[in-house]
Amino acid sequence: MIGTDEFVRRLNQGSRFQVQRTNDAAGAYRLLPPSENASGHVDGYFDYQNLSLTIRKLQARDEFFDDESGLGRLVFLLHLSGSRRVELGFHNHELSRPTLAVYYQPRGLVKRSVWSSGSNELSLSVGIWPKRLNSLFGFYPPCFPRFSGQHEGSQAFWYSRPLPYSVMSAAEQLLSPSIHPQLSKCYIAVKSQELLCLSVSALLSDGQFLSRADLRADRVEQVKTMVDANLKAPPSLSSIASAFCLPVEELSNEFRLETGMTFAQYTTERRMKRAMIMLESGAIPLKQVAFEVGYSHSSNFCTAFKRHFGSTPKDVRG
Repeated sequence: MIGTDEFVRRLNQGSRFQVQRTNDAAGAYRLLPPSENASGHVDGYFDYQNLSLTIRKLQARDEFFDDESGLGRLVFLLHLSGSRRVELGFHNHELSRPTLAVYYQPRGLVKRSVWSSGSNELSLSVGIWPKRLNSLFGFYPPCFPRFSGQHEGSQAFWYSRPLPYSVMSAAEQLLSPSIHPQLSKCYIAVKSQELLCLSVSALLSDGQFLSRADLRADRVEQVKTMVDANLKAPPSLSSIASAFCLPVEELSNEFRLETGMTFAQYTTERRMKRAMIMLESGAIPLKQVAFEVGYSHSSNFCTAFKRHFGSTPKDVRG
C-alpha cells in the first residue's frame, strides 16, 4: 500500500499543475494551473484505497493543455459548465454542456486535457479502482466491462451522456458545503459515495449504455467463463441473465450472435472437448471423465459423446 502523498504524486505525474497540501485533516490537496495560462484551482481529496474526489474550477487565459498519467482507475466525471477537450487513447471527447462521463484510464496511458483561450470549467470527478466496485455495492455493475488490467496497453474506455438532474443537484451540494471543519473528511467521503451511486444508477437505466457492442461481447465472454469453470454443473442461462439484470431472451440472442451457437450447444461442446482431452490422456477412468463434465451415468455420457463426435470414448482410447 502506498501513502496519500505518493498517490498524489503518481496521479499528477507529468501534470503542469503545482500541488499544495491545504487541509491535512481532510486529506485535501490544491492544484494550481500555470499562472501564465489560467486562474482558479483544482481541489483533490485523495484516498488510495477508496474513492477520490476532485473539484475543478478553472478560467483559461489562453489555450493550454495538461497531461495526467493513468493509474488504472475508473473515473466518473460530472461536467457542470464550461468546456474542455479530453484526449484519451485514440479519441477526443468534447465537454461543452452538463455531462456525466465515465472513463477508464489504464496505467501508463496519458490523458490530455485541453482548454481553449477564454474557456472555463466547473466539474467534479470521483475515481475508484474497478475491483472496489464489487465490495462497495455488493455486486459488480453489469453495465461495465470487466477491465482486464491496470497496465499500459490496456484498452481505454469512455462513455458520456447528459448529466441527470439528481447527479447535478448532489454535485452542487459539494461545491458550497455548510459543514463543520471537523466533519469535512467524513462529509466528503459520504458525498463522494452518493455521487458514485447516483451516477451508476443513471447508467444502469441508460438503454444506450447497456446495449453497447463492447458490453455485449464482454457479457458473452463472462458467460463462457462461467460455463468453462463449472462443467460439472453449469449455471442456467436464466440465473446468469438475472445476475446481468437482463431478460433471458436478450442474453440468449446476444450469445447466439456472438458465438454462432445456442447456450445449450456451447455447453455441450465445451463438455465434450474437455472430455476428449481427459480421454486422450489415457489415465482417467471413464466414470471419472463422465463425472467431471457433468454426467451422473457413464452410459448417458457415452451416448452424448458419440452423438457429438461420431465415435465412442472407447474408440478414442483405442
